[in-house]
Amino acid sequence: MHAIRAATGLVILSLAIAACTTGGQTPAEGPVEGPVESSVESPVEMPAAAPFAAYDRSEPGVGDAALLTAILVLDRGCLYADSEGRRWLPVFPAAGTEWDAAARTLTMDGRTAVVGKTVELGGGTARADVITSAPEGCDRSQVWLVVSVGS
Repeated sequence: MHAIRAATGLVILSLAIAACTTGGQTPAEGPVEGPVESSVESPVEMPAAAPFAAYDRSEPGVGDAALLTAILVLDRGCLYADSEGRRWLPVFPAAGTEWDAAARTLTMDGRTAVVGKTVELGGGTARADVITSAPEGCDRSQVWLVVSVGS
């Protein structure tokens, strides 16, 4: 009889602990689908998404030969090129282009451009449908397809 009471007490204690750790609900069976939210912040900072628009290029360095001299501007998570009162959405090749959020620099084929500084973007105007990836909310009304970066 003592053993039955002890076993019953363990079962009740286990259920109470499970209820406390699951917010009063019994745990769901199977894998959890969808994002898991946590109220505890992770000590590891996730890298920021790249703020530039990109395209897939077939041959490096091939493209329009126009030159846009502009200042790189980061606005609402999008990288733009401001030139003579016009704002362009520069579209860089996906392969060979990297973003450094800490330094606020974009490197394309080994050439680095700095946000807030003047940069020369070789390329030409393009339609927005060349963009294969871009941050949400970027203004795609004036697109500049970049084939080279200089300073």
